[in-house]
Amino acid sequence: MIITIARQCGCGALEVGKLLAAHYNIPFYTRQTLMQMAKDKGLLAGMHDFFEERPMDELMFAISAFKNEEENDGTTHHSMKLLADLIGDRECVIIGRCGNHIFRHRPDLVSVFLKGAFKERAKAIAEHEHLSMTAAEEFVRETDDSRVRYHKYYTGLTWGNADDYDICFDSIRLGTEKTALFIEEYIKDIRL
Repeated sequence: MIITIARQCGCGALEVGKLLAAHYNIPFYTRQTLMQMAKDKGLLAGMHDFFEERPMDELMFAISAFKNEEENDGTTHHSMKLLADLIGDRECVIIGRCGNHIFRHRPDLVSVFLKGAFKERAKAIAEHEHLSMTAAEEFVRETDDSRVRYHKYYTGLTWGNADDYDICFDSIRLGTEKTALFIEEYIKDIRL
């Protein structure tokens, strides 16, 4: 089983991912751990922008978005193919990195999108990062905007579109523990 978690900034995805990985006793991959895996295989240089979720140059973004619409096979980007090869068919939990799209052909995929009210997410970031509320709101806004562009650039899809995920939760309202429990219940009910 592979669980992919896409998320709005400040939704507690790292905690949810850790809880799920511990529950199923499977590896937990974040940007940092995936970067280390790529580095160990000598692949990091070719994947650096992919791991950094860098907003793309607007002209390059427009060209890529058009190209994706015309000929996207799901993993047209070299970095996405490399990540798919790094993971292979191992069981794990992955945070971000367009995992819902990259691994969508795996029958054991459970793709999750976590969301929440903007003010509450900003408050969580302000507390976690020791930022003022104004700075936290700007951070959340910029991070979400970057993820929108990143996801569109690599997949040609709209980030956060419910049709592209198995389940979507408001993890701010539920809290991380209940969110993880609901995901576990979903997995049990679909008999993976």
